[in-house]
Amino acid sequence: MRRENKGKIKSLFLEALAVLAVSLAMAHLIRGVLAEKSGASPESGTDSRLTTITKKLEELGYGSTAAGSWGDWGAALNRVYSAAQGPFNDALAKGLKNGGGTKVSGCGEDKSSPSCFPQVLGGVDDYNNNWPVLAADTYQQTWTACNSDNNYCGLGEEGGNIAEKLDPNTGLVWSSSLGNNNWFWANNCVYPNGLLGDDGQCNTNGEVACQCVKRSADSKTGCEGRAENSGGWRLPYQKELMQAYIDGSWGSLSGANAYYWSGTTNSGLTQTAWNTYLSNGNTSNGNKTDNNSVRCVR
Repeated sequence: MRRENKGKIKSLFLEALAVLAVSLAMAHLIRGVLAEKSGASPESGTDSRLTTITKKLEELGYGSTAAGSWGDWGAALNRVYSAAQGPFNDALAKGLKNGGGTKVSGCGEDKSSPSCFPQVLGGVDDYNNNWPVLAADTYQQTWTACNSDNNYCGLGEEGGNIAEKLDPNTGLVWSSSLGNNNWFWANNCVYPNGLLGDDGQCNTNGEVACQCVKRSADSKTGCEGRAENSGGWRLPYQKELMQAYIDGSWGSLSGANAYYWSGTTNSGLTQTAWNTYLSNGNTSNGNKTDNNSVRCVR
């Protein structure tokens, strides 16, 4: 009888342990479910946080529900993962735009009103000559000033002599202006270049004289010729200058109200190269022998 009682007690004890283990597991699961809820409980009828995120990504046009190189994780996680692979449109996500409002009476007399340039007419003119006052919802990225607090945007001592601002959208550090000069000087090219067929004048499409032959190490000019250069500073490409304008170079870089040379040759007119006016975004091509402002990136 005593053995039977002992057996029953042992059985009841094991059953109690099993119930406790199941209860702990359920509690952990419920906490996990609650952690995924935006509301107070799984019965709240509120979308989970994952669902909320994927709906917002879909609304903004980011990502896809399709499987990718990572495999097929289901519609929601596929969208999250694929969205993380692409570029992020900060202006779209924050609901910002270039310009806004409707044209107001007296706009012609009151140039300080941003509504003189409604979005329907193409947005605010960004030229930095102090008017118009930019609309509050105009897109502009916040650039980082390079100083001793951030080790000159991570470039150390050599950055202190030239680095001005870091554009967080592209990760490029922009230098201060190096003044004006022709494209060959800015891009560290020998001119005349001395190649076979060089007539010493770059003035015709496709001619040898327009090709860039880099200078020797002891006679570098322009961005590559900076005394602080350790192989990093270079002339920006055309699209990098255009992106800098989009990100707000007009209000972030000193001396932005000028045309700046890019390192990009016009493929249809090789006697010219692309340049961008960093205050208003105008991009055009100029003869390589003309003088334009010069600044560098790395």
